[in-house]
Amino acid sequence: MSDVTIRPPSAQPGQGPGGGGLKANALRIGDVVIMALASSGPTQSIAVGIVGLMLAVYYHTFMAILICFVPMIGIAIGYQRLNAWQPSAGATYSWVGRSLNPHAGFFAGWIMLMYYTIGTTSLTVPLGTYFLSFFSNSAANDKYWVALVGSIFNILVLIVAALGIKLSARFNWVWAVFEYALMIGFAIAALVMIYITGLSGSVHTFSSLFTLPRTGLISGILIAIFLYSGWDTAAYVGEEAKGKQAGRAAILSVVILFFIYSFVIFAFQGIAPFGTMAANQANILAFVGDKIGGGFWKNVMIVAVLGGTLASLQAAIVSSGRISFAMGRDRVFPKFFDNVHPRYLTPWNATILLGLLNVVFLWGATLFSSIGSALDNIVSTLGLMAAIFYFLTAFTAIWYYRKVITKGAGNLVLGGILPGFGAAFMAFVIIYSLVTGQLTTTNIVFGFGLAILGLVLSFVSKGIGHAQFYSDPSTSFGDKVDQAFDGGEPPSEGFGL
Repeated sequence: MSDVTIRPPSAQPGQGPGGGGLKANALRIGDVVIMALASSGPTQSIAVGIVGLMLAVYYHTFMAILICFVPMIGIAIGYQRLNAWQPSAGATYSWVGRSLNPHAGFFAGWIMLMYYTIGTTSLTVPLGTYFLSFFSNSAANDKYWVALVGSIFNILVLIVAALGIKLSARFNWVWAVFEYALMIGFAIAALVMIYITGLSGSVHTFSSLFTLPRTGLISGILIAIFLYSGWDTAAYVGEEAKGKQAGRAAILSVVILFFIYSFVIFAFQGIAPFGTMAANQANILAFVGDKIGGGFWKNVMIVAVLGGTLASLQAAIVSSGRISFAMGRDRVFPKFFDNVHPRYLTPWNATILLGLLNVVFLWGATLFSSIGSALDNIVSTLGLMAAIFYFLTAFTAIWYYRKVITKGAGNLVLGGILPGFGAAFMAFVIIYSLVTGQLTTTNIVFGFGLAILGLVLSFVSKGIGHAQFYSDPSTSFGDKVDQAFDGGEPPSEGFGL
């Protein structure tokens, strides 16, 4: 039986109701993988997360990363299968809304926008600090100078994102080659130093490779989720990728992230005593660069962190612009968002508005301490927000293909067991974080308050806009795909890697 692809006219990839479309077949699979890796930001994430991971699980970092890899690859398979059904700039928003419930879809889109807009405030501040540290320590500690430089960088990457998806991919390729080669090179150098000189962390590093920590494993896994998160950017450029390669790119991105994180963190954690690593948490990669190669390489490492942060910010703008564009195309957001530039074929209004909103949040946090405190609390729940939309995606993948996942061992494993484990794992993380007090009352009020606001806005959107997304039965695909699969073999596209 041939592949089943069911779409209403308004959901055609690259084609909005107004006739404007994104640039189809613009990205190869390598481009999509690089953009997904940039969104996850391995260099910046390692700089932020390595010491926290060590504080949680001591030297057992590899096991935390490995354990988290299994549900992540299951969720990525869910993304691949849903992308085979319907490549969409809205990704989880569109899949959940059309397969499960429109309000659930709006909710998923909303929390993804919170993740990719408010969360970028945590990127723009380090941009200013890293850059200014090359010239003046006093300026690097001046919040107004930091905000000004962060705003300039934000506008620069916004321009890149607005001027075309190919330009965005080239931008990320340049930084990827530099920073990943640097990180892997330093990791190899660190292992050589550990082996030759017997650095104080070496015994713990190698003896802890395949053992579980006695305490702190769940906390370590929560940090590992933060390290992996962001690879789903591959799905948001699905309409601009050749064929249906965005789904395969999502899987490949998770695999590459596993090898980068496990290898680099495993190597770096052993170059100094545990206490020394913790004492240098604020600038840990600069410390690693200085420890391995001296002052020059310390500065090179800072440049790598700066570049990786820029690439992450740019990928976040690309993602948020496409999610809001998809919601505008379905008219659950104002028609303003459904605008594609006739030359660059990018979601022009959505990209510019969401990119400038990052600057507004940055200056709001800088000028008003109450806003800054609120944003800090919201940012602290971003990992939980990621867990929510990962759970929704994996569950939707199982539900949408529920009538065919038992037709063969391969379908059962790829379509049921692996995505099911990913969904169950994320559900556990969400529940565990709440019942064990991992989140403060302030975290819950700000973080979940914004999430609940998304549900309220969905009902407001339905009442005011009367979008077809909410009412037209053709946007509900569950029964149609079930009927299409009855009496036949499952489609080959979307059921394998």
